[in-house]
Parts: sequence; C-alpha cells; structure tokens
Amino acid sequence: MGREWQIGDPVDDTTDGWMDAQNWGHGSDDDDDEEDFRRVRRRSKNSRIAEYSNKAWNLYMDYNDEDALYFINLALDLDDRNAKNWNRKGIIVESMKNYAESERCYDRSLELSKSNVVYDNKARMLYDWANELLEESKNLPNGLDNLKEAKDIITRAIKALPGENSEENIETYISLRDSINFYIDYENKFQEDLETLKSHDKGELFTITGMNFYQNGVILTQGKPLELVREPDNEFDKDAIAVYADGKKIGFVANKNYTKCELTSSASQLKDEIENVAKAEYLFHLERYADIQFSIGRIIR
Repeated sequence: MGREWQIGDPVDDTTDGWMDAQNWGHGSDDDDDEEDFRRVRRRSKNSRIAEYSNKAWNLYMDYNDEDALYFINLALDLDDRNAKNWNRKGIIVESMKNYAESERCYDRSLELSKSNVVYDNKARMLYDWANELLEESKNLPNGLDNLKEAKDIITRAIKALPGENSEENIETYISLRDSINFYIDYENKFQEDLETLKSHDKGELFTITGMNFYQNGVILTQGKPLELVREPDNEFDKDAIAVYADGKKIGFVANKNYTKCELTSSASQLKDEIENVAKAEYLFHLERYADIQFSIGRIIR
C-alpha cells in the first residue's frame, strides 16, 4: 500500500500519481481532511481548466483553429458551466465557419451568464452567416432557399443585439436585412420569368442582341409589337434577322450561344421557320446579376 496522501502533496488524477479520488480517505476518517482534499482538488481542476482555456485562446490567436477547438473542449469537459469558455468556443468555431455550432455555444454562454459582449459576438456571427448565404445565393441556379435562410438569420442577429449597450452598429444590420429582402424579390422575379419562358415553345422565342448600337429612343414594354425582318444579304451573317419596333431597327435576333438565352432559338434556327417578315412581341428583360441580361421576344404565329 502506498503512502497516505497529506495536505501539501501534489495531486494527480491519474492512476500513476500518488493519489486519486478512489484512494482518498485511506488511513483517515477526518472530515477536515476530506474538505481539504476537495479544496486542493478543486484548485487543481480549476488550474487545468484555465490552462486548457488559455492554450486554446493562444492557438486561436495563432490561427490554429483545430487545435484551439481541441483544448477548449478539454476545458469544457472539466466544467461545462463555464460561460467564458462557451463564449471562446463560439468564437473558435465561428472562425471555422461552423456557424450553427457557434450560435449554440453563444446561447449556452448567455444561458449561464448574461453578457453584452457575448450578445454582440452572437449578433456579429449571425450577420456574417447571413451575408455569406446572400453571396452564395448569387451563384446558385435558384438562390431563394439561401435567401430565406439568410433573412431568418439576420432577424435573429438584430434581436441578439443588446440595445444601446451594443458596440455594434444596428444600422449595418438593418441595411443587410433590407438587401436580403431586395434580393428575395429580385430572385422571385427571375424565377417567375424563367417559368414563363419554359411555358412557351422554344421555337417561338428569341433573344434581341445589339440593342446598344441603335440609339433610336424606342422604349420596350411588355407586349410591345415587334417585326422580324430577314437579311440574307447581311455581310456579317447570312442568317441575320433584324428586329424592328415603331418602324425603327432596334437590334438583331441573337445567333451565338453567348449572346442568347438558352431557352430561346437562334437566328439560324428561326430563319427557315418564318417568312421574310414576321410579327412578334416583346416579352421582358430577363435579368439575374451580370451573367444573365437578355431581352426576350416571341414570334406571333
């Protein structure tokens, strides 16, 4: 049997040390000794929590998020009611762009101890999350789901701000919310126009190109009458079809894949489907950011 633990001896919670919790009390039944042991043990535990927490923070400051997360988890394993360490974990996983987990950590910290700093941290993280979803939506075929999620998140961000005690600028948050609402309307309009095009026969749809070259003052509105005129003698394209409105040339039927909407036909595809002159109407300008800017017309059969 090893020697009895005495006050002042080092504490080691492993089986290799001089004592551990299961060996406490061997050789002594004194209540004071038990209380002394608990105090020493608490000091040892708190020391390790602080050591792990500080190690995690230093690693985070050195941009080593993976190791920082490992050590902050060690600290929380020892004490999951430490509001400061839940806040630190929220910051670390936010840096790793694990926003849902970051929000959970901030909420746990606030559950344990209300803090304006943590409220601001949560709001800022939610702002960044919403902004990333907004930007990602622009690269998706249909960004509505992203945008609706972003709207919900920025709403939570605004609610998280601790009022006049916040260090954050609430106007910045409101501006992002308004931008998200704008893009929701913008995306809805694009998707509706896309469905309209899909409802038509591709063989009756065309894209008008070259409109910037014709400064004729013609304003195109939905349903405006158009006229298609074949130009077989066109020196640049024998399949060329000119587009007229109010008796003025406003452009040509697009004949290249990079100048036309994929849901419309090219001039080469239409040239044998129409007479020398054909009636048409203007549908709308299909727009989605810089990549999709098409003026669409429809042949009237």
